[in-house]
Amino acid sequence: MNERNKLFSKAAWLGVWVNGVLSLTKILVGFFFGSAAVLADGVDTGTDVFTSLVTLVSGAISSRPPDKTHPYGHERAETIAAKVVSFIVFYAGLSLIISSVKKIISQSHTQIQGLLPLFVTIISVATKTWLFLYKYNAGKKLNSLALIADAMNMRNDILISGTVLLGVVLSRIGFFWMDSIAALVVSVMIIKTAFNIFQETSYELMDGMHDLEIYQEIFDATKSVKGVKNPHKVRVRQVGYKYFVDIDIEVDPNLTVKVGHEIATQVKRAIIEKNDRIADVLVHIEPAGNVEQEPFGLDQEKLNAGKK
Repeated sequence: MNERNKLFSKAAWLGVWVNGVLSLTKILVGFFFGSAAVLADGVDTGTDVFTSLVTLVSGAISSRPPDKTHPYGHERAETIAAKVVSFIVFYAGLSLIISSVKKIISQSHTQIQGLLPLFVTIISVATKTWLFLYKYNAGKKLNSLALIADAMNMRNDILISGTVLLGVVLSRIGFFWMDSIAALVVSVMIIKTAFNIFQETSYELMDGMHDLEIYQEIFDATKSVKGVKNPHKVRVRQVGYKYFVDIDIEVDPNLTVKVGHEIATQVKRAIIEKNDRIADVLVHIEPAGNVEQEPFGLDQEKLNAGKK
């Protein structure tokens, strides 16, 4: 197991165990101390155990090497996992909206008994904050959408636990209705995060690119190779944390096949050296001055036009 897989697995398992302990604690405290908010928070944390398991499974799948049916590798398993997480986050937010609205309409607000729900919620906020920072930093380091999505879900849990904490405090001083109002606001934020995760993963699954700077890096690297003319029809495909590049270049039509191949090899090496996330480059050689109808990919002119 390489270092990336080790760190990915460690972050996912950490989420499973920490969320498992928190969920069980909050459910028991909520049940025995009559706190519906803490009980609901415990159930919500229980869903995080599932999302961490989804992330863990996706990490195991994405670490598999390319094979006959998956020549680009299996890294998009993490993207699919992030998509699954977005649905879970959306469901949690929608459920919280429905529950909050029902409480507001029925005015079924109760006072929370005892101090243990308060202490448990404070511990939950602190633990979730640490877990969010750990998973988010790991996800950024590994360029893993699955870990980042899981971390964003942790951030939602901080808001949820914070709302529960506010509700517990206000409940003890008589403002019972504030718990439902605050929960309603947080649920809208949770649903917004779900849509953001869904949109981000959709870009990758549709071979879209948010950051076009990588195209400029490719053009700069290509132009640094002697004998290359008119780099065009450039396409970048993101597969997990890796990029795969297709590019057409023109060379002197009088060159031998061997020399043309050497130039293509130099172009490939220069592009990969420009960005360590680029796993492979396919270079197509054309004779200089070649004119074709090529609707796919970008050239320098199209890239510059997109920046305006």
